[in-house]
Amino acid sequence: MKQLKTLLALSTALILNTASAATSDLEIVAKFDGSRPGNPTVTSEGRIILSMQPLDGPEFRVVELMANGDLKPFPTVDWADGPEKGEVGLASVIGVDSTADGVVYILDMGSQTSAPQILAWDSVNNKLVKNIKIDKEAIVANSFLQDFALDSKRNMMYIADTTLGNLVGESKSAFVVVDLETGKARRVLESQAELMSPKHKVVINDSVMGTKREDGSKDALYLGLNPITIDAENEWVYFGSVNGDKIYRIPAAVLADQKVSKQKQAASIEFYSEKRPSDGMIIDSKGNIYVGDVEKNAIAVSNKDGYSILAQDKQLLDWADGFSIDKKNGYLYMTQNQLHLHPALNEGEEGSSKPYHILRIKLPE
Repeated sequence: MKQLKTLLALSTALILNTASAATSDLEIVAKFDGSRPGNPTVTSEGRIILSMQPLDGPEFRVVELMANGDLKPFPTVDWADGPEKGEVGLASVIGVDSTADGVVYILDMGSQTSAPQILAWDSVNNKLVKNIKIDKEAIVANSFLQDFALDSKRNMMYIADTTLGNLVGESKSAFVVVDLETGKARRVLESQAELMSPKHKVVINDSVMGTKREDGSKDALYLGLNPITIDAENEWVYFGSVNGDKIYRIPAAVLADQKVSKQKQAASIEFYSEKRPSDGMIIDSKGNIYVGDVEKNAIAVSNKDGYSILAQDKQLLDWADGFSIDKKNGYLYMTQNQLHLHPALNEGEEGSSKPYHILRIKLPE
C-alpha cells in the first residue's frame, strides 16, 4: 500500500517523448511540477535514474522515471525517503552515475546528523553492492560533495567538493578521491588555483547569481570545482569551476596514486578547452565534452578544436544542470531546473516558474 501511495503521489512527471522544442532539436522527456530534478543517469538497460535537488527538500532523494511518467523511489522507499525514516536512508543527493553492468552509484553528501556516504546498487538484480561511509578526514566543515567521475579501470571515484564557496565559510574546493575497493577516502589538491572560482559574476537574464545575507546585504556567488567527467579510457579526468570559463584535465593515474605529491599533482594539470559558467558536464567516446552555458541558456560542446553552442532555448535550457549519455541510442540527456532562481542563489527571492524538465538531444554523428 505504501508503494502504491508513493507512485500516486509522485505522478507529476509527464512523459512527452515526441515533443520537440521550438528552434532546436531538444526533446522534452518529462516535466516536473514539484521538486527540481538534480542529476540524471541512463543505465545500460535504458532506465532513467535521477537525484532530486536537495535545496527543495524533496520527499524522495533519488527516483526512477518510469515509462508512464511516474517517479518511483530508488533504489527502495527506505533508502530514498531519508535517514530519519526506517532503517537506512539517503540524506542529500546530487551526484548519480551508472556503470556498463547496471550498477548505480549514488553520492549522499550527508547532513548535520548524517555522514556522507556512497551507495552502489545493482539495478539489474535489485540488490545492494556496497555502502561506503566517507572518511571525516577527507571533508571540511562546509564541504558540498556534488558531481563525481567513476574510474572503472582503477575502481576509484573522484568527487568534486565545491565547498559552499563564499555562501558559507571559506572556499576550499578539492577532489575527494575514494578507493571503492577499500572504502578509504582522501582530500586532494585543496584550494589549487584551477579548482577555485575566478572573480566572475554569473549573470543570467540580467540577474546576478548571488546570496542575501542575514543583515540584508547581497553578495555575488563564486563557486569552484563542480563539473567533472572522465574519458572512456579512464585516462583523463576533466573538470572546471561553476563560474569559470576553462576546462582542465588531470591524469586519472595521478589522482588515484596516493604516493604522488601535491606538487606533482598540480604540475600534471593541463588546460584542455574553453567553456562558460556551467553546472555539470560529460564526455563522449570521441572526446567531446557536453557542458551547460548557464548565462546563455544553452548547452555546448567543447573539445580540442574549441567551443560551440549545441542548443539554446531561454525557457527549456534555463540552467541546464546534470548530464548523462544513452550510449545505446546515441542521446544526451540533461536536467533543467532553474536552480539560479532558487532563493539560495537568487539573492533571497524565489523566481522559479515551473515546470522543470528532463530533456534529450541526439548526439552529433
